Amino acid sequence: MRKKDGDKSPNKIVNRIVTSAASTRKHMSRFILRILPIEVSCYASKEEISKAIQPLVEQYFPVETQNPQKFAVMYEARANTGVDRMEIIDAVAKSIPAPHKVDLSNPDKTIIVEIARTVCLIGVVEKYKELSKYNIRQLTSTKA
Repeated sequence: MRKKDGDKSPNKIVNRIVTSAASTRKHMSRFILRILPIEVSCYASKEEISKAIQPLVEQYFPVETQNPQKFAVMYEARANTGVDRMEIIDAVAKSIPAPHKVDLSNPDKTIIVEIARTVCLIGVVEKYKELSKYNIRQLTSTKA
């Protein structure tokens, strides 16, 4: 499925779903546990990931900016042992230009890197920790 001009980005759609679930505390579906906006997919290798992330870097982390962003990289791999975790995290972090800084405890934006077998899925989200890592069940459950 290709995104056309004028379509809402996956990030905006998922952000609206998650913030709605957090504010109303109502389940939208009994089958959805967690929802993540994936904007780029590629082969799971350091070189391919470095190439594929460039459009996201240009979109979310511009070089000429008045307010630099703090960011974190969240990495998850399933059914893949051929890719080194720190190698991928370093490649993603080094692709972000200079005014922006890494902050693992309180990031403004979180870059999600999910690897499943030989496919890498990448997305950029805001308020990742505040919105319970985009876990719909945790957002809608009553806090004890």
